[in-house]
Amino acid sequence: MAGGKDWEIVQEKAFTAWVNSVLDKRGEKIQDVSKDLSDGVKLIAFLELISNKKLHKKYDFEPKARINFIQNVAIALKFLDEELKIKVQGVGAEDFVDNNKKMILGFLWTLYRKYRIAVISEGDKSSEEGLLLWCKNTTTGYNGVNISSFTKSFRDGLAFLALSHKFDSNTFQYAEYEKLDPIARLNAAFEFAEKGLGVPKLLEAEEVMRGTTDERSMVLYTSLFFHAYRAKEEKERIEKDKNEIATRLAGLQNSLENEKITREQLIKQKDELKSLLASLEFEGAEREKRLRELEAKLEETLKNLELEKLARMEMEARLAKTEKDRAILELKLAEATEEKNKLEQEIEASRQRGAAEAQGLGLLRKNLDQHVHDLLKWQKLTIENSSGATSIDDQIIDEVSGLPFGEQVKHLATKLDDENKGIQKLLSQKEDDLKIAKSKSSKTTKAN
Repeated sequence: MAGGKDWEIVQEKAFTAWVNSVLDKRGEKIQDVSKDLSDGVKLIAFLELISNKKLHKKYDFEPKARINFIQNVAIALKFLDEELKIKVQGVGAEDFVDNNKKMILGFLWTLYRKYRIAVISEGDKSSEEGLLLWCKNTTTGYNGVNISSFTKSFRDGLAFLALSHKFDSNTFQYAEYEKLDPIARLNAAFEFAEKGLGVPKLLEAEEVMRGTTDERSMVLYTSLFFHAYRAKEEKERIEKDKNEIATRLAGLQNSLENEKITREQLIKQKDELKSLLASLEFEGAEREKRLRELEAKLEETLKNLELEKLARMEMEARLAKTEKDRAILELKLAEATEEKNKLEQEIEASRQRGAAEAQGLGLLRKNLDQHVHDLLKWQKLTIENSSGATSIDDQIIDEVSGLPFGEQVKHLATKLDDENKGIQKLLSQKEDDLKIAKSKSSKTTKAN
């Protein structure tokens, strides 16, 4: 690797050229980056120009004392930190005032990477990787050139020659330099780059050939090629725009010359235009009037629509309530229908039960009449004095008269049971009497 002094020399040359190219926009220039930025004035101007931002804080434009230098540089560093959002570690205002070259070069390297290397992009790569890819793509097709790294791919000089030749192929013939030794190719490339591209000679051919050049020096130097290309493209674009503008101006001039109108024609056209303008203003006023009328109608229509909307909403609410009431009535009707069916079923059951009870009562009445008839027969047989006795039929009728049907049936059943028991008892007694009578008759027969 190159020694510290070699790296400082490369940086000092490169950064001096860069700072001057920026300050040139304000007619300023520096000779020594380690000294000419110490008062802070040109440093602030440099920061404003590369960032396109204005420092609004006041500072001393003509500082005389060391304290004024330090204050100006401190303002510049604060502007860099707070406004430009760039952090530069380790450097302070005293480093600029005391001409600390190493710290100042480190400071400028940080800015260079930010504004000159970080902005490089090629394909999907950026910064150093983008720069390397740009070099590779730019030199595609050149014999002997295969760029893969900054430390090895530039040592034979062919890559730098290719970059210079691609920038302007009329400057030299690339093939004529292929047979030269690496140092000769490198020196030739540096000369072509300085004359043709404006890239200052920062590197030593011997160190590049040996591979002892610091990688940052290689990055810094090759980045100058990239920006030279971009400057050329921008210049060509501006020139193209200027040519297009000049062509358009010439065309306009020709049009003016070819389409000159006499004063009378202009006055006539002016009068016609005035008349047309008055007509248009009248039509505009009429349209404005119609527009206001339409707006009023539209407003009234919208108002009516809103009223209709409210009425519809109210009607929908009533309809919803009616539907709800109808559903409730249908539910109550269903319940009433169900209750009616139940009542009809109960009435039918009661009717059938009544019919059955009436039928049963008729049978019971028939049986009872028969039984009474039988009782009357037995009564005639058993009761001697029956002329004053009350009829059993009348007696039974008197007993059940006024009782509910169920009680009547129950009473008649009890009466019938009692009569059955009486008849059984009577029959049993009659049978005993018959047995006695038979016994007596048998004894009498035997006696005779």
